[in-house]
Amino acid sequence: MPEYKVGIDQLREGVFIRLDLKWFEHPFLFGSFKITSPEQLKVLRELHLSSVVCIPEKSDVLPLSLQQVQPPGPELSASQEPESEDARKMWETKKARIERLKARREKDEQCERRFEKSLDAVKNVMRDIESGSKEAFEESDRLMQSIVVSLMPDKESAVQLMNTKFGKENVFFHSLNVSVLSMMLGREYGLNPEQLRVLGLGALFHDIGKSRIPKSILHKAEPLTRAEQKFYQLHPRYGIDILSKLGIVPPGAMGVVFEHHERTDGRGFPSGLDIRSISVFARIVAIVNVYDNHCNHYNPSDSLTPHEALAYMFKTQRDMFDRDLLALFIQCLGVYPPGTLVRLSNGVTGMVISVNPRNPLHPSLLLYNAEIPKKEAIIFDMLDEPKVRIEESLKPSLLPPEVYEYLSPRTRVTYYVAESEAGRGDVKKTI
Repeated sequence: MPEYKVGIDQLREGVFIRLDLKWFEHPFLFGSFKITSPEQLKVLRELHLSSVVCIPEKSDVLPLSLQQVQPPGPELSASQEPESEDARKMWETKKARIERLKARREKDEQCERRFEKSLDAVKNVMRDIESGSKEAFEESDRLMQSIVVSLMPDKESAVQLMNTKFGKENVFFHSLNVSVLSMMLGREYGLNPEQLRVLGLGALFHDIGKSRIPKSILHKAEPLTRAEQKFYQLHPRYGIDILSKLGIVPPGAMGVVFEHHERTDGRGFPSGLDIRSISVFARIVAIVNVYDNHCNHYNPSDSLTPHEALAYMFKTQRDMFDRDLLALFIQCLGVYPPGTLVRLSNGVTGMVISVNPRNPLHPSLLLYNAEIPKKEAIIFDMLDEPKVRIEESLKPSLLPPEVYEYLSPRTRVTYYVAESEAGRGDVKKTI
């Protein structure tokens, strides 16, 4: 892509430029952007730059004259103080964004701490539930209630990417991930808080029966033999056997455990039910369970990116699922779910880190900027710049090493619910 050094007086609206300035030396959100207003032109002139870099391929129009263009030169100098009201407003807006960024980081850290606490609770529950511990079930019930509170219909909660890696405890990550995403999907489907609680419990325990399946079968890389496949397909029945001994698990949750591998085309197991016989709860968990398995394969190199996983489910597997629920799930996570690496229309590379299910077309991204320390990386809310769009999804393996290290794509794609500003409350239990 050719680039040219162009004098400031040659710029006009529609020209795409790059500033050879550090991020803190100009009032714009990005150092590369298309000029779209007279105010931007005015502020550019007041930066006391002799020239900027023009990128014709991304421009709607060319500069007024390209007769004296030169290759990009050395770094340009900026004025120390803005001179106009337009410039002051831009600087104030940028400073406000920096303050919001600091507050956002604090919220993200709080969300990570809540996630770690929830994950510890799941570990405790899974360790004790098979022995018939009612206390373990009550702990899981409290956890589901806390997530329901974050997902209340009057809250603008977001699905947040967590900073986790593969390890020996993948089963716990999977159980919690499926619970969170199932409850999110259930909320958007219109389930009430009590139904969400029961759905969450079923999702949390959907694979509890696998504790009775040999790891040699669960982790086998080659295709299972017919005998091994039949053994594996017993885990929903084993799950019912384990939970029924407690005597307090809601029937709706039990249905999820038994039916989460049933398919709407009748080719699922253990009973080969068709869509009319599969509960809504189980249909929800079936979708989320497959999505999480695509993103978090036992062998990480076999995992799909979140974007690839949704595309594959829609194009290849949609006959397995309730199509309306699958469409709603894709709508909730967006075409580029958290964990997806993307290139923006201004050439910037970033990673989607959160999405509000009610506004999935404008996610929040962590942006790569070599001039800013990794710990202070910019978090960009796409609502702030509606004209900037996602152009494509990127494979982690194709990133330059410095970009990969900076963005740190997650080996495991795990989500949690970012806490809302609204107050907390309790969910009425009905068993």
